[in-house]
Amino acid sequence: MNFSIDHIGYVVRSIEQNLEYYKKNFKFIQLTKKIIEPAHNVELLFVGNKDFFTTIELITPLCKKSKVYNFLQKNGDGFHHIAYQVEKIENAILHFSKLNAIQICDIVKGAGHNNTKTVWMYTEKKQLIELIEIQKNKKFYNRFTNFKSK
Repeated sequence: MNFSIDHIGYVVRSIEQNLEYYKKNFKFIQLTKKIIEPAHNVELLFVGNKDFFTTIELITPLCKKSKVYNFLQKNGDGFHHIAYQVEKIENAILHFSKLNAIQICDIVKGAGHNNTKTVWMYTEKKQLIELIEIQKNKKFYNRFTNFKSK
């Protein structure tokens, strides 16, 4: 089974402030417009370098019911998860389940990835991972919803 990193997720209080931080300090560009993810009550935006090798998802809760609200209150802005692209999500879930990972939600359509299948797992190494099914016939940068062309 092959895995490739799709993005690194950071929970933040302000997408705008963090967007400016990554632009100024890392010369990243804004890859998408803001995206509402109703399954998790969050707003998100992707940033990355110009060759699309590094991609970071900036995530902020929309309300106290958000799945990341308590994380932000407890930890402040910070690293949240690593997301991996997988060929078939059901096979990846089975793979990680055999490694004692816990599936913590149902498979949902990821608003940030053109409504492709996504799922969250918690590994025995205490890592939160997001699995995202590879989108067929999508160029690397077009895998994001609302991709901002240059």
